[in-house]
Amino acid sequence: MSIEDNKMENLIQHHGRQFISGTILFREGDYGDTVFLIHKGKVKISKQVRNIEKTLAILGKGEFFGEMAVLDNKPRSATAEVIEDGTILVLDGKTFETFLLHNGAASLKLIKKLVQRLRETDDQIENLMIRDAESKVINTLVKMVPDAGVPTVEGVQLPLKGDDLMVKVGLSKEKLKAVLSKLKLFGLIKVSNKKIVIPSLQKLNRFHKFLEVKEGFSRRTPI
Repeated sequence: MSIEDNKMENLIQHHGRQFISGTILFREGDYGDTVFLIHKGKVKISKQVRNIEKTLAILGKGEFFGEMAVLDNKPRSATAEVIEDGTILVLDGKTFETFLLHNGAASLKLIKKLVQRLRETDDQIENLMIRDAESKVINTLVKMVPDAGVPTVEGVQLPLKGDDLMVKVGLSKEKLKAVLSKLKLFGLIKVSNKKIVIPSLQKLNRFHKFLEVKEGFSRRTPI
């Protein structure tokens, strides 16, 4: 066992707690002085937007959350709910800071994760500006290609993990399923159990441009 593994085992022993599905770890607006690190299980991060619950992320093993309220001493910006039984480390602000000071790898991971979340937030904001559901999905798929795309003989393959795509797109599960079925019917994507394949990025982008033009015409005021 490495030094890093020893540190983690020590943290789990002293700060690990068992949580069952449905447990609310904190709500939007609560005061927060703890950071959470998932060792096992899943947590949903959501926010109320115009009285509608908006899922921002589904987090799993190795993910942390709640750090914003600790770092800037402001109320929680979202709600965290356990959606799969598991073990979660609950660290107070001082323990969290000490852990980062003595763990360079964890500090670097924190910085990278924060940058990733900023990018994802930008993408979500961009998607909110798009009214057409098909455009939302295509825009999200194209944005995923540089980081998650894997070239294959069939085309570019993207992972399809649980509700990840639904969260990124910002559509209900039913609406997303309908859009994917439509894109599949047009031959723009292939969908299997845990992956989406884009046979031709060029064709997908052309269809996206067509939808943008179509939406532009629909917004014009009739003369």
